[in-house]
Amino acid sequence: MIVADASPLIVLAKLQRLRLLNDLYGKVLTGPIVKAETIDAGRAIHALGVEQIEAALEDDWLQTVHLTPEERNLMQRLTRRSRLDQGESESIALASIRDLRLIVDDKEARSAAEAVGVEYLGTAGTLLEAYLLQHLNLGELEVLLRDLSQILWISPAVVSEVLRLAREAKL
Repeated sequence: MIVADASPLIVLAKLQRLRLLNDLYGKVLTGPIVKAETIDAGRAIHALGVEQIEAALEDDWLQTVHLTPEERNLMQRLTRRSRLDQGESESIALASIRDLRLIVDDKEARSAAEAVGVEYLGTAGTLLEAYLLQHLNLGELEVLLRDLSQILWISPAVVSEVLRLAREAKL
């Protein structure tokens, strides 16, 4: 099980690879704010991939969970003390209190997650895990990283490092 912020859900849906999250982690949790950012806002603008996120919710491997009072308090503290948006704060709070890993792409959100002891990875790291666990071949990984860098700003150094790690693994 893992917690996902909005960006990785949106990006993987646009890449037509949202299902990798279920293959890799089983259940994926989000909060109501992230659901609103991905589905409600996505529907409003007819966003590419929103139907995949809706299908994942219907299939019940993507679940929207309500925050406990402890999670809500942490979310509010994170929002007040940083420039994080509420969805990022919500995701970090869920991952922190439930002791789960977090998929998040925003640099400041990663720093905040690290500060509260949450283990995280980004969309590129998720694609690397999918390759290492043989859900993707090297060619698919290369194409997905190229496409990812056209959807989301990602450092060329990160792309190079992911490809280096994948090639060194020699699966």
